[in-house]
Amino acid sequence: MEPNQTAVVQVIEHRITRSPEVEPLSTFEMTPKSEKIMNKIFIAISHFVLLSAIAMQCGCSKPSSEPDKSADSKPATEKMEFSETTWYYPAWAADAKYNQPIDVLDTDSALGRYSLKTKQVGLKDLVKFHGHPCDGLVIVFIQVKAVLAKLFPDGVIDRTDLRVVSKNGPCWVDTVAMMTGARINFGTLSLDNSVGDGFIIQRISTGEAYSIHLKDGVFPKEQAEMESKIRRLHAEGKQVDGAMIDQVETMADKLSTLLLNTPPEELLDIKELPDYEYKQKFKAGSRGDIINKNVPR
Repeated sequence: MEPNQTAVVQVIEHRITRSPEVEPLSTFEMTPKSEKIMNKIFIAISHFVLLSAIAMQCGCSKPSSEPDKSADSKPATEKMEFSETTWYYPAWAADAKYNQPIDVLDTDSALGRYSLKTKQVGLKDLVKFHGHPCDGLVIVFIQVKAVLAKLFPDGVIDRTDLRVVSKNGPCWVDTVAMMTGARINFGTLSLDNSVGDGFIIQRISTGEAYSIHLKDGVFPKEQAEMESKIRRLHAEGKQVDGAMIDQVETMADKLSTLLLNTPPEELLDIKELPDYEYKQKFKAGSRGDIINKNVPR
């Protein structure tokens, strides 16, 4: 038994047998049976105190007031989750070289303070929220990660301290909202199609802001033409052939694989925006990723 654990037991023993509020046990007329009972009670109390002291030594002490930013603090199951494939999370995503989750910091409750630990948000989480893996989601993932790395060089993304300008696209809005915490209803997510297939992301507390887009030539021309053709057919009320959807999905998966296995600096054009002034805009649009949901396979 450790010295401090022995001391705890001794204190309890002293308080039981020497407390001024309790008549000493020696004044009672003890029978062998009652003495055994009293001994068992004392042993039980001693064990309870001993186990409590051991539990405190094993990590139940008062937590630090600073968030735990150590990667080693993440449970093994959480680290492995992002590399496990499922029917909706294919190997081209799970096994990709540059598919690492981000560490995010939030608050504890509806009226809470900063959490004392971070959590991870990865591509698999984004797929669950958005509904499917696609090249748009992957494009946003790598773009937003690159800007967040500049805004938060310590690696912990404060999702209470960001605002974003995005085009009104399903992949774009879903992904950036989950990664940054930006919300239309709180005035921290502005929908402005003039930003194109990229973003403006700003850290509120510092005013630091960046724009980001894919470099010219990264998005395949053939895929862009096929996507435009499918959307045009739908807009004209014409039948979209299932083979066309299969073809464009194959193109998208190929692009996603390339994006997730290429160094980000070879893909992205990032520009700092000094003295940037954020303005809230919003215009409702239609959801383009469900227009062909009933096309036969």
